[in-house]
Amino acid sequence: MLTHTLLMRGLVALNDVNPTLSLAGLGLTLLVTLITFVVMFQLLRPGLPMIDSELGAQVVRRRRNGFAESERRVVDGVALAIFPFLLFYGAWGLIGEQYDTYSVSLLNTGGLEAFAAPTELSWFGLPLVVAVTAWVLRRVCGRLYEASRNPVLGVLTALFEGVWMFLAVFSVGVFLSLCQEWMSNRVVWVGLETGVTGLLDGIGQRIDVPALSAGVAAAVASTWSVLKEGFLGPMLWLTITAVVYRAQIDDHDALFEERRGGGEFGAVVNRAARMGRVFGRAASSDFREKFSPCLNAVRFVLGAGPVFYLTFCLYFVLLDVAFSQLNRGLFVLLGPGDFRGELWPWLQPVDFAVDALHMLFRLCLLAAAFEIALRRAEETSVGRRVRRVAGHAVR
Repeated sequence: MLTHTLLMRGLVALNDVNPTLSLAGLGLTLLVTLITFVVMFQLLRPGLPMIDSELGAQVVRRRRNGFAESERRVVDGVALAIFPFLLFYGAWGLIGEQYDTYSVSLLNTGGLEAFAAPTELSWFGLPLVVAVTAWVLRRVCGRLYEASRNPVLGVLTALFEGVWMFLAVFSVGVFLSLCQEWMSNRVVWVGLETGVTGLLDGIGQRIDVPALSAGVAAAVASTWSVLKEGFLGPMLWLTITAVVYRAQIDDHDALFEERRGGGEFGAVVNRAARMGRVFGRAASSDFREKFSPCLNAVRFVLGAGPVFYLTFCLYFVLLDVAFSQLNRGLFVLLGPGDFRGELWPWLQPVDFAVDALHMLFRLCLLAAAFEIALRRAEETSVGRRVRRVAGHAVR
């Protein structure tokens, strides 16, 4: 968190030199967060017997050990997990929060001129050029890293991966915003929106429910918020965990094998697997390197069963609620007083401590949940049991 804050300040200073390079650095701030998660997940391995034995068997079979193996796990984990990580940050508006923090810092240090500099960048201009350049450099460094396993090349691979994906997300986001703005000004869209609103309000008048369209919009927004925070958020976080750990447990295509049985749920999973194989053959190898681990992880998590997943979601949400109340409770404990004189100096220290503790507990919950899911997979998969017996024989 301290490194993230210092990087953000450095990027604000870099904006005076080149706004595009400064914006590209926001990918580095996200990468620092992801690297921290991956390292912490690896540090939790000794407390996860199933995961530790799986990864240990991989090391024996490949005859790797020591610091080089640890470094490779971190770099590989970052390279594979960055796709679901950016997906989570993008869908939950956290990339937008990063950009807002960056913009506010620009405004505080350089005034309105510095604040407006990033908004004047075109989506198809220099940001896209830097993204393509970073992608090419990532491909080159990635190939060299696979051949030599040089730690410096591994770090550069992860760095260029974070930069190009963030700028690509930025460019696509700006383009989609322009498309949305253009569409919202079309006569057809305005007419459709007006017609639907009028229809709902007309129905509301008949059943004595005024402004029914506003109520429906609020209900849809509330339902989406519940699904997003209560079900999809935990899914994406557990997907990131599975990608980080399973990067060293199975090949990317290992979970695309169809499973027998499972009723209707098994049939749905099998159809998704077949579609994934077709899409994987049609897609480029670069995109498939990100798509396959993410889809495999989602399938693995759902395969653990609805009871497991709903229980995990409950614990995830309760953890969020507990730490939000803890943050509030600490300020209540400090008591009433002058905000600027007494409470203001405590804002950042309290937020820092509570957020750090919250993330630590969340990572422990995610790692423990994946350990349980892996044990369930061990019980239901004949192939995994045979492989584990063979792995013990090799050792």
